[in-house]
Amino acid sequence: MTLDVRSAQIVLECARRGSLGAAATALNMTQPAITRMLKRLEDSYGVPLFERTTRGVVPTVFGDALLPYAKLVVSEIGNATDVIQQMRGASRGVVRIGGVASVVSGFIIAVIREMRKQHPEVRYQVIEDLEDRVLEGLKGGTIDIAISPEPYLDDDIIIATPDIMHDTVSVFASSDHPVIQREHVTLAEAAGFDWAMPPPGTPTVREWQRRFHDNALEPSAPSIISRSVPVLKAAVLSEALCCWMPLPLVREEVERGNMARVNVPELDWQRTFRVYRRKKGLMTPPTVNLLQCIRRISETWTM
Repeated sequence: MTLDVRSAQIVLECARRGSLGAAATALNMTQPAITRMLKRLEDSYGVPLFERTTRGVVPTVFGDALLPYAKLVVSEIGNATDVIQQMRGASRGVVRIGGVASVVSGFIIAVIREMRKQHPEVRYQVIEDLEDRVLEGLKGGTIDIAISPEPYLDDDIIIATPDIMHDTVSVFASSDHPVIQREHVTLAEAAGFDWAMPPPGTPTVREWQRRFHDNALEPSAPSIISRSVPVLKAAVLSEALCCWMPLPLVREEVERGNMARVNVPELDWQRTFRVYRRKKGLMTPPTVNLLQCIRRISETWTM
């Protein structure tokens, strides 16, 4: 038995609910049927996919390894159904687009606004997150199109539209922070700043650390860590902290005079954004139309 859409659904529901009975209820199947299909799948792979406990079922290391593929199978079957329905005129279509915060509220919304003029029947799911989560969503099939500065190319991901825009990440602080009065701040001085940053290991933090390490410097560990842009900005505005963000994310605070750029030239990072999609699988007609709209809007878009 190979991983088909039904067995993929069983694997996902067992992992999600931790119970064969709950998975059977969710899939409108009997528990013995779930047990039989799961046993056949485990026999075909020759490994246990779930550990049976008194409290339910838990994925083994083999089960965990299979989960991303099960998600992709279910997602692609859904995409195939959407394509056929859209070709028959039976569905309005849904496009799932993901990106980092600096492109979601501005560029992506502008693209959707333009798309709605020509294709008002299309619906949109917009996912905003840091680069690593956007990549996970793209690979896992929960995102159709991703816009990100992080290079994603691998066996699963390809460029859909290259080099659509640029932005610059800089150091920002509250306007009443003493460092704002300085015309120039060295990288060594910036290493001692009190920082509010995204979690360790995320692409932005890796680049931030690399710029210090390349100059034999170790920056202070961030005092506040969050994936939330509003949380990081609130921390900067309420404490003597610095953040490292692109201007679009703090433009409102800068224009109101609440925040200002700190001039650390070595920490000015120009990023190039590209559009990515999965190498395999179908692109629905609305997704194709969205890519064409992205190309048009990007020709005149400035960040």
